[in-house]
Amino acid sequence: MRLVLFSFIVVALLAGLWWWGKRPRIYRNVPLNGLRRFIWSLLAQMASGGFLVADRRGGVGFLQLALRSVSADSYAIEFGLPEIDWSAPHFEAVHAALVRQHFEVAVEQGSGQVSQFMRVTISGHSEEVIGRAMTLFEVVADTLGWGTSPTFTVRFGGPLDVPRIRAQLAAARGRGA
Repeated sequence: MRLVLFSFIVVALLAGLWWWGKRPRIYRNVPLNGLRRFIWSLLAQMASGGFLVADRRGGVGFLQLALRSVSADSYAIEFGLPEIDWSAPHFEAVHAALVRQHFEVAVEQGSGQVSQFMRVTISGHSEEVIGRAMTLFEVVADTLGWGTSPTFTVRFGGPLDVPRIRAQLAAARGRGA
C-alpha cells in the first residue's frame, strides 16, 4: 500500500513539474534597454516561428518580433506593427522614422480592426540582428510617444529549437564554461 501511495505521489509530482515547465515564462518590468537579452534569447533558443511580445506596462501598445529563419550563423527576424487604435495616430510617423534609420519597411493592407500592417525584416549575424532590433525598438517606442524609459512585460511563444540548444550547451561544456 505504501509503495502505491509513494508511486502516486511521485507521478503527481512529476506531472506537476511537467505542467509547470509548459507554462509560458513571463518577465515583468523589463526596461526598453533590457530587451536586448530577450532578443538574444529569441535567437538562441527558438525555432523558426518563435516569437517574443513585449507588452507596454502602464499604457497600451506592444513591440513584437518573430524569428523567420535560422541557419548556421545567420538569422532573420521580423518586426510587425498593426495600425490599430493605439498606434494609428503615429503609424505614418513610425514608418518615416524607420525609413530614416535605413530599415526596409513594408506596409500591407490589414483585415478586421487592423487597417494596415507594417513589417520590417532584419537579417544577419546575431550581434548585427540584435543591434538593429534594439535600434528599431528605440525608434518605434520614441515615435509612439512612450518616452525614453518605458517598461514591458515580455513573453515568448512558439517552438524551441532543442537540437540547437543542446549543441550550444555541449559547445559551452567543451570550452569549460
